[in-house]
Amino acid sequence: MINWKDYLPDLKGALAGFYEENVKETVEAKTQEFKTLLEKNLALNLNTQKALIAIALGIFLLLAIAYF
Repeated sequence: MINWKDYLPDLKGALAGFYEENVKETVEAKTQEFKTLLEKNLALNLNTQKALIAIALGIFLLLAIAYF
């Protein structure tokens, strides 16, 4: 019986090598870039959320004063 593993190329090894040589650095750089952007975005969203809460409380207090 013929063993096909002896005749077929090592595709898994070739893909792992390609990833290590070409893709890994790009993926790690983009991951760090997106992590930095996410941290900045979360900080901005937190400030926006605080401002919206302050505005909503102000409107509520003005309505409460106007009602009573």
